[in-house]
Amino acid sequence: MAVHYAEDPASQSIEITVDGRVTRDDWEQVVPKFEAFMNEHGTIRLIEVVNSLDGFEMGMIWDGIKFDFKAVPHISHCAVVTDIAWMSPLTRAAGAVMPMKMRVFPLAELTAARRWLQSEDR
Repeated sequence: MAVHYAEDPASQSIEITVDGRVTRDDWEQVVPKFEAFMNEHGTIRLIEVVNSLDGFEMGMIWDGIKFDFKAVPHISHCAVVTDIAWMSPLTRAAGAVMPMKMRVFPLAELTAARRWLQSEDR
């Protein structure tokens, strides 16, 4: 499994770690938990740690886009933690049009990203 999912009800946050190729099985393991947590808490905070990304199984991109449209209104803050060079400018561009606060952190600053996510506007 290339995706690890963890949630913290006390801070209303989810942490997703990606390391490798995201499969349909990963999707089916994570999305129901994410939706249930989102439905329970309303507004959540998200941290995405991307150690490596070797792509997605075919057909998953459209499912991801549909899920994003449903989830984005419920996410107040998103921290993307990665050393993948192309992800930083893409995340910053997305952050300019998303209705949430977004920040990018290098992997070495994972602790700082978690701290930002937990302390921002609290």
